[in-house]
Amino acid sequence: MLLKKISGKNYFVALLILLGITIVLLSSIFILTAVMPDTLGNRPHDYSISNICEFEPWFFEIDGLRIYFPGGGIIATVNETDINRSIMLLGEGIFEHNDQTLDENSAGGLFMVIEHEQFEQIRGDNLFVPVENRHQLNFVSEVFEQQEGIPTIWESKMPISFQSQDDLVYFYFISPEGKPLLPPEANYTLIDIFGSALIYSLFFLIIIILLTVFTLDHRYSHYWVHLAKNPPGFFSLGIVPIIAGLFVTNEIVTTLNQWPDYYLVFGYVAVIIALTILSRYDKIDYLDLGLRWDMIKHGYILAIFSAGLIIIAIKGLPEELNIGGIGTLIHFSLFFLLIGLPREMIWRGYIQAFLSRQLGPNWGLFLMILLVAITRYIFILATEPWMIAYPYTYLEIAVLAPGTAAVLGFLFLRTENIFACALLHSLLIVLPGIIQY
Repeated sequence: MLLKKISGKNYFVALLILLGITIVLLSSIFILTAVMPDTLGNRPHDYSISNICEFEPWFFEIDGLRIYFPGGGIIATVNETDINRSIMLLGEGIFEHNDQTLDENSAGGLFMVIEHEQFEQIRGDNLFVPVENRHQLNFVSEVFEQQEGIPTIWESKMPISFQSQDDLVYFYFISPEGKPLLPPEANYTLIDIFGSALIYSLFFLIIIILLTVFTLDHRYSHYWVHLAKNPPGFFSLGIVPIIAGLFVTNEIVTTLNQWPDYYLVFGYVAVIIALTILSRYDKIDYLDLGLRWDMIKHGYILAIFSAGLIIIAIKGLPEELNIGGIGTLIHFSLFFLLIGLPREMIWRGYIQAFLSRQLGPNWGLFLMILLVAITRYIFILATEPWMIAYPYTYLEIAVLAPGTAAVLGFLFLRTENIFACALLHSLLIVLPGIIQY
């Protein structure tokens, strides 16, 4: 509305203003990534043991970390790039970080990601001899299976990791039984973290602006205008946070029990049935869950366009698309029907719609985004509490999850078609799995 007032309701002028803003934001992103190259996420590492060796007595000190293996130990390389390597060091020794010492009953090793040059410096003249003892090899394999590596954020959507390129990038201690002692220590600065948050926020803002460009002539339907004149009752609004709580509880239970993702549909359907029953007994009015058959033709091109932009913004440009035949199509269809659509019916069709009826579309969208951020925080706290100590987790909580919700919510406002939102939601989950980078 403000844009139309500025442009005197001239859509061409509005288009020029929006495109100008987009160019400025894109230029800002290019400048930020040039100045701070570590701010963009990377594809998560594929960890596998490439070699296992024994080493002689070894002492090294780096970045406040002091390690001494008086009787030697075992080193296993589990990942190696052009920049750094990921290794496990196992053996009895003295482990000290920032003048705090872990006793031999607490730590029996170290997982670390370190720059090649720095590794050669701390290695010195230490000889590495390949391990041939089968018991030792089996023990190292068992320890390796328990390790986390560099944490992956946004794992349920488009997995990415963040890694510095300087010295000791990342490490955590390993218990004598081989379990990781978390949270880890990571070599990142606040500038890196805030830079990443700013860059990804700008990406989402650009996507919303481009959606606005394609829908400049948008007008709310008579149905939505009618709903705006009939705010929901106290009960309808009161159960909004309860519905959000049930949603995240369903996801927590499924994750903790390691059930397949498709088990989520039972919780979603239970919530939808409960809402339908409440509507049947006149506790909730105008409950359509976004299933507007008169709007079913709208928004699919925008959904595909938005999905492509979000995936490129977060994952980068793909090399190829490996569709994989009919199996991928079946998987996508099932995901759309069993997860994407019911999720959107709950979040956009009920939560956002009822908040918008009470507070207007903008505030309704904002509060829905805030609820998404809160539920994401609760989910991580319940399923992987150690990740809360990893700074880039807050990029997922404060930018990636709310940013995706903002695009989905804005698409819903512009199309009033829950199926378009479900298509976008499903593409964001399924496409990254078949794209080659």
